[in-house]
Amino acid sequence: MKTLQRKADQAFAAADSVQTALLPGESAAVFLERSARRRLVCDAAGKKQLLVEEPAFSGFVRLEHEGRELYLNASRLTASSAARLLATGRPLFSLGSPAADGGRPNAHPPARPAGAGAWCTTGDRLDMGAAASRTGALMAAVGSALRPGQVVAGIHVSDILREAVYLDSPGTRLEDQAYGVEITAVVVGEDGSAMVSATRYARTLDDIDPEELGRELALLHMASAAGGQPYTGTSVVLTPSATAALLRALANTVLLNPVVGPAALATSLVDEGPRTDGYGARSFDCEGTTTGTVEFIGRDGRQHTLASRRTTLAGHERRVPAPLTGHAWWNPLKNFPLMTANNVSLTRTAGTTADGLLADERCVVTDARTLGVEEFRSGGQLAFRLLAARATDGVPRAAHTALTVEGSAVDFLASITQVGDTVSYFPGQISAGGAYLEMDLTRITSKAIGS
Repeated sequence: MKTLQRKADQAFAAADSVQTALLPGESAAVFLERSARRRLVCDAAGKKQLLVEEPAFSGFVRLEHEGRELYLNASRLTASSAARLLATGRPLFSLGSPAADGGRPNAHPPARPAGAGAWCTTGDRLDMGAAASRTGALMAAVGSALRPGQVVAGIHVSDILREAVYLDSPGTRLEDQAYGVEITAVVVGEDGSAMVSATRYARTLDDIDPEELGRELALLHMASAAGGQPYTGTSVVLTPSATAALLRALANTVLLNPVVGPAALATSLVDEGPRTDGYGARSFDCEGTTTGTVEFIGRDGRQHTLASRRTTLAGHERRVPAPLTGHAWWNPLKNFPLMTANNVSLTRTAGTTADGLLADERCVVTDARTLGVEEFRSGGQLAFRLLAARATDGVPRAAHTALTVEGSAVDFLASITQVGDTVSYFPGQISAGGAYLEMDLTRITSKAIGS
């Protein structure tokens, strides 16, 4: 059965053509990336369908001349179109900007020795034919954790190959190959109502626990039921999917509004670019800067500095200019690199396990969704709508009325009292690690919707 093939040679051919087409006095940097996917879709009746996505490489060319630089959007760049792109961009240099300092130090050591080949997260590849024969067993494993009245409607098994290349006029030549496997399971009521889904991502299929996925789906399906009683307690437990949604929103917010009033935390928010089981695994960013492990917000509540060629995000560490940290992200809509995070997660608190957090009767939050009408990003304030279920030892019993919670990013981080192991990283522009965690609602403003 067809496998996802490395196509970085096509990207390098396009990047080399850019260098060949430069005029005297010009220099250029080229960044190109793509994400290919095979998705095996299996329904409850056993019918299977394989979908393959093989997009072209896209990215940018940063053209420099006489101390100025201009970003050219290189959507679907090929070796034959490189010269035309440069010819189109040259008359637009007046719209460019002074070239940024390209000689700043890198905060992290290179992810590969000089002259080494591509950086890879894993050399393993999914045998999709063998995976197709396992879908029945996977659905049964997910279903074993469900409650009466809940059934597995289908399962998706995917493998994803993300490739990126970087090449500049000084001769830097970088390549990434990030590969992983994803399972998405869909659960419905016996009458076909209240469809919910949850996802797990790992380097190999065997690294994913389908029974644990089923436990979360059982909680999510129960929390999605109509009605429910208001929750009047002071602490809740979040599932991995809810934690990932919370972290992604917090990371996005502090990238725009750095923390200025730190508070003591039970955990720290870390960002690990080259983490091989992270959905956003990469050894370099779109500017060719090596990524590494960064304590984004430490246990003292202070936000540490992130820096790209043109942007420095400084919390209490106000070092400008700071060493480059590998956090530039190419935004094709804005036609400019922006600051981002790579693979964010919370550090585990000592002795904390998922089973321990779910022990006895708990209010378990299964979905954390930002409320745009109550979100004040200009001040770093956030609001979430939380779906929750009452559970005993992790087994769902009834739905709770949805809650809303409000506060600043550091308030939410300070409300987290216990964190278990990261179960999975979840897809998105910022890859967020999900774990079971406990949150103290007295540290933030909360209320039950409809109470």
